[in-house]
Amino acid sequence: MSVGDLQEIVCPNPECEYYLRADGKAIIRRGKYKTGHQRYNCKHCGRFFMDTVGTAIYRKHLSKDEIRLIYRLYLERNGIRSIERITGHHRDTVSNLIRDTVRNEKTEDYLVKQIGLTANECEKLWALLEKKRNTSQKSD
Repeated sequence: MSVGDLQEIVCPNPECEYYLRADGKAIIRRGKYKTGHQRYNCKHCGRFFMDTVGTAIYRKHLSKDEIRLIYRLYLERNGIRSIERITGHHRDTVSNLIRDTVRNEKTEDYLVKQIGLTANECEKLWALLEKKRNTSQKSD
């Protein structure tokens, strides 16, 4: 991660006086979580957080390689149980990751820059998720 990437990170704590503010912030890198995600610390409020805050990957105990594999298998139209057998992760873990994936700028940026999906794969993913959500809403 470059210094430019660190400048994009802001404190996600609503109680911090520098909540989502880029000016005057004091964010430092403080190691990595066991999943390999970068760990950050806000010097103003003392809170620790990871760079996946605001994305579908936040609080998922999966490595970037595992997440990439799950998304690529999903893009190949594999079912949840099929992805479960291939990856070894429980179907609830897989379905929660896919269900929590919402299109926003931060998620798309993270999927492309950190996870390694292409922009074309992201477009296919959004189309599949939209189709899935529309189908499930009609059956309710």
